[in-house]
Amino acid sequence: MDIYVQTCGLHPKQDYCWMKILQQENQLKDNPPLLLKVKDKSGQQGLITDFYDSEAASIILAKGESKSILVITALKAGNRSQIYGRPVRNSVAFISEDERNLQKIADRASHNWDAITAEIDRAVDFDDEYGFKVDRQLIEEYIKNIIKQDLSDNLSNIQVIYLNIEEEIKKKKVLGNMVMILIKLIAILGIAILIVLIWAKRVETL
Repeated sequence: MDIYVQTCGLHPKQDYCWMKILQQENQLKDNPPLLLKVKDKSGQQGLITDFYDSEAASIILAKGESKSILVITALKAGNRSQIYGRPVRNSVAFISEDERNLQKIADRASHNWDAITAEIDRAVDFDDEYGFKVDRQLIEEYIKNIIKQDLSDNLSNIQVIYLNIEEEIKKKKVLGNMVMILIKLIAILGIAILIVLIWAKRVETL
């Protein structure tokens, strides 16, 4: 499972950004695929980022062709907010081939917002080099305990938006294939025209 965290550092230049949290406390500045065009169940279209406000509590679950993404936003930080002098927010994104596991995390978040807020906050701390650092192991342990449990009947406490990007990905593939075919046809046509012009010039010479 890929894990991304978005928050800010202590210094003014360390503004909010996404970090991909790797193993052994390594991390790199990288955006999760939030800019894919998607369509929700009601038919509303837009980018994943169009469906939530990073300052408002939201849960977004988008289903892809091979992987799905779960984004949970506006998890308030405790101690870091006091140090910073104003509220600090954490957002987290999980990407996995197993949508069922992401549903379980979304379910837990919607029914116990305070718990996931506290667990993510516990795993994040300020860092001079990157602005913030994340203990992936703490998050993984929390997620493993969630995955072991069953889903609840509904996800009603927090706004949950289900998005389906599978159709959009297929459309992009079809469009990409059409563009490639068009390029090949143009190339073939260009070669054919060039051959005709060369042949015509040779005929004139004769």
